[in-house]
Amino acid sequence: MKKLSIILLFVYVCVCFYSCTLSKMIVFFKPNLNDHTKAFVCDTVNAPIPKNIDNNPTSINKTVDFIYAHNAKNIPPIKEWVLDKHRANTEDLDAFLKKSKTRALIVIKNDTIIYEKYFNGGRENKNQIVFSVTKAFTATLTAIAIEEGFMHLDQKVSDFIPEFKNSPSNKITLRHLMNMVSGFKWNDYGNLIKLGLLYYSDNLKKFISNNLFQDYEPETHFVYKSITTQILGICLEKAIGKSYATYLEEKLWNPLGMKYDAYVTLDSKKNHNTRAFGGLALTAKDMAKFGQLLLKDGNWEGKQLIPLWFIKKLKNRTMNKWFGYSFSFWRNGHESTDFETNQNFYAAGLHGQYIFIAPEEKMVVVRTGLKEKNSWSIKLGRLTRQIGLGRTDFTDPSLNFGNQFEGDYYNNSGKKMSLILMPDKNKNNHRQWIWSRDKDFFHYANDVKHLTQMDGVSIGYKKQGEQTRLYFKIENNKVIGFYYNSWPSTQLDYFKKENNVQ
Repeated sequence: MKKLSIILLFVYVCVCFYSCTLSKMIVFFKPNLNDHTKAFVCDTVNAPIPKNIDNNPTSINKTVDFIYAHNAKNIPPIKEWVLDKHRANTEDLDAFLKKSKTRALIVIKNDTIIYEKYFNGGRENKNQIVFSVTKAFTATLTAIAIEEGFMHLDQKVSDFIPEFKNSPSNKITLRHLMNMVSGFKWNDYGNLIKLGLLYYSDNLKKFISNNLFQDYEPETHFVYKSITTQILGICLEKAIGKSYATYLEEKLWNPLGMKYDAYVTLDSKKNHNTRAFGGLALTAKDMAKFGQLLLKDGNWEGKQLIPLWFIKKLKNRTMNKWFGYSFSFWRNGHESTDFETNQNFYAAGLHGQYIFIAPEEKMVVVRTGLKEKNSWSIKLGRLTRQIGLGRTDFTDPSLNFGNQFEGDYYNNSGKKMSLILMPDKNKNNHRQWIWSRDKDFFHYANDVKHLTQMDGVSIGYKKQGEQTRLYFKIENNKVIGFYYNSWPSTQLDYFKKENNVQ
């Protein structure tokens, strides 16, 4: 009873001092889509369009028309782009979206909205926190500031935050922050309590100054860490000399003619630090318009709003370095036979908030939701392929090369990896391969024995902050090798199949 009384007293004291970080963690506990109305104060990003617009269907921009945008027949049957185990025991699109806790799904093809529908409390005019999709906006604004001469890509963080100068993190640059290769001592998946303290911090600048520790040299390890995007946001505001919200309004909201206000959450009224890593709240409709801008290479009605060099970095892979995350956007969704040239990229946030851009198919897809039990990146990749090219590895067996994956593979150093197909599929009906390699040389995922088929050209393993994936190279319908990457390594190693036999 004494221990319980102490705990209750502690909780009471925290609640009494509501503004403190710990009390917010106790009161709100889990991050919520409505945190901009409950947990935080906000700056407003004002939409330029009058608020008295009617509720009739309107376009994403002047060139977009609605054509039966609520018609589920515009979307391929879910069996063509969603795995059996993810379909929630239904083949009906609306039922699937409801059961998967989807709030909004917007699909745009060739500047036309072919599907737009809302579920589970979602509405066209409803703002919600988009969590780490915010990172994509922060990186985009940083690129604009770089183009305008306020800062440069390889500028040190210590130029903006003096505490970095005499710390182990004094080598970190803006480029390192944007690519999650800073080496900063932090891992979103490794310490949820610290991540919660960051999320609810009422003084983000102080929080960062108290966590200046370094694990690795910059560019040697990829580790996903929200704190580095927060650091980037501080650097951005210092460079431009104005608030994040003001700059967002000037550079994107006004030029794009966004339909609704957005909100930038702050750590507290007193400190007024922008939550640049996950605090933006906006509508799915305006997410889609931002996606359209990215699809159009940053050019909107003849004006280059986002630097072209930045868009090129998002779309084009560097085949000897970590390829799955580029300047705060992800690259490792569903793959087809064009792994080396695939240009798909997307912004992703907690609970399955997505802006997915597929340049080859000329498509943008936005999905928002209440949770994400299974990754939507592969689903949306397959959806865009099925709509744009008319086939995926689900619908065309010639795009599934799993029967050729087995064999021995060697890299340029002569190091060997072997794959042996297991006789039985796993509980999710996926094929598995025994993964044999020199564990003294390949340092990551040493306890992993089996890799599972993820799509027609890749197998891998994923658990929280660790991922291993083998992407197979196909020539003339034949597997000739694979590209290997295992987090946190930043290197992409190519392995050639022995004798190139099937």
